[in-house]
Amino acid sequence: MRWFRFIFITHWKYKLSAVFISVILWGVVNFGGRTAITLSRYVEVKGGTPEFSYSVYPERVDLTVYVVERLILSKFIGEVRVYVDVSDIKNSGTYTLKVISDSPFPILIHPTGVEPPVVKVKVNRRRMSFRNRRNR
Repeated sequence: MRWFRFIFITHWKYKLSAVFISVILWGVVNFGGRTAITLSRYVEVKGGTPEFSYSVYPERVDLTVYVVERLILSKFIGEVRVYVDVSDIKNSGTYTLKVISDSPFPILIHPTGVEPPVVKVKVNRRRMSFRNRRNR
């Protein structure tokens, strides 16, 4: 009984942390290394209002991501997206905005760079149709 107590109960914090670290190291070794790949994505507009119409130039950007080698052919790569945030824009005109990249699993698929890093967004006020004016 003393032997059991010595192995499992004495210094249990250190033993638990050693198990935790070994599980992390096992995961790093078994998932493999990371490799850089370049994806081409359409730039989405986020935070827009129905009052304005938005056009982005260029429409596509190249996104460099580091991905775990086992996931190169995975469907998760298709869920990586790039967008511009237009929520602060209140007037018509042409704006130069930074492209933001987003990954649903940043630990496995890590976006590192976007080329070009900025895009031009042309904002136009939509004309209201007669039906929309009447409903106001």
